[in-house]
Amino acid sequence: MRIVARAIFVATGVVGLIGSALAADMTGVEIKAFLSGKTMYLETTAASSTGKAGQGVIYWADDGTALYKTPMGTMWHGKWEIKGNTACTDWKEKPNNPCVRWDKTGDTYTILDSLSGQTRAKVVKTAPGNAEKLAP
Repeated sequence: MRIVARAIFVATGVVGLIGSALAADMTGVEIKAFLSGKTMYLETTAASSTGKAGQGVIYWADDGTALYKTPMGTMWHGKWEIKGNTACTDWKEKPNNPCVRWDKTGDTYTILDSLSGQTRAKVVKTAPGNAEKLAP
C-alpha cells in the first residue's frame, strides 16, 4: 500500500511540475488587456529593439501610443497595435521592428521576437497608468 501511495504522490508531483513549466502564448485580447493603460518595467536582452541589455520602462497608452525609456536612458516614441496574437510597435526612433509574442508562465511574462523567437525582455513589474510620468 505504501508503494502505491508513494507512486501516486511522485506521479502527481511530476505532472504538476511539467504543467507549471509549460509556457502559454497570450492571445491578442489578453495582450491588449495586459498592456493598455499600464507601465511595464522590463529587463531587456541584447535581442531587444534597442540592441542593449538592461532596464527599460514602457508606458502603453490606451490610445495606441507608447513611450519607452530605453536602457540607455533615451526616450522613444511610438504607436502600438495588436495584430493576431502579437503586439506590434512602430518606434519613430527605430521603425519596422518585428512584432512580438507575449508568453505567460505562472507569474512571469516574457516578450519574444515573433520572427526569430529570441527573448527580447522579461516584465519585472507593472503599474497602472503612466507611473513614471514619461513624456515625449
